[in-house]
Order: sequence, then structure tokens, then C-alpha cells
Amino acid sequence: MAGDYADLADLKLHWSKLPAEDEADATQKLHEASVEVRGNYPDLDARIGSGSLDPEIPKLVVCRMVKRALDVSEDAPTAGFESMQFGTGPFTVGGKVHNPDGNVYLSAADKRLLGNSRSKRQAWTIHPGG
Repeated sequence: MAGDYADLADLKLHWSKLPAEDEADATQKLHEASVEVRGNYPDLDARIGSGSLDPEIPKLVVCRMVKRALDVSEDAPTAGFESMQFGTGPFTVGGKVHNPDGNVYLSAADKRLLGNSRSKRQAWTIHPGG
């Protein structure tokens, strides 16, 4: 079994305001994020081993993933919401909850950092009659 790309100490350096009560959950999510990254980028360990990828990159990505999953700022009026919708008459309020289950996920920026190691999907056509 391959190791995780980041540990709790790494996460604390990345996110100094990690609540102490979230440390056990953070440790599990660090593992889940590493599994997610490794599953989407199966050649990542080989690229790190060959020196073609800095090991700090997946560490940063995993820490970002865990922070997104655990950090819901309660200071903001729209905390935990991806988008909000308001109205005045007849009193419409709505919104889209941002990551309500606290899942770890790769953002577009994370994917750019990790590179294009996943197989690319290509369009193709079948021509009848050769």
C-alpha cells in the first residue's frame, strides 16, 4: 500500500487554523484525498520517483482538498454556499450548498498542477463500409 501524499503536520503548515477537534477527521480525509489523487493519476508515484514531478505538488493538492472538505467559515453570511439567490417579492430566497457532504475533490487548479497523466478522451467516428 502506497503512503499518503500529506500528513497532519503538512496540513497544519498549510492551514494554521485547523481546529483541534477536526484532527482525526482531517487525518482520514488526508488518506482519502491521497487515494483520490492516486486513482485519477496512476502514474503519479512513478513521475515523482523519476524526478519529473516535485513531491510538493501532490502534497499541496491533498492539503487543499482536505481544507475544502473541512473548512466552512461561519463568519460569512453565505458560509457553505456555492451560490445564493435572493428576491423581494414574493420573498424568494435560495441557494446551492457547497460540498454539503464534506467530500474531498480535485478542483480544476489541482488538476492543472498534477498534469495530464490521465488518458485523454478523444472523439472518434465509425465509417461504414470501410
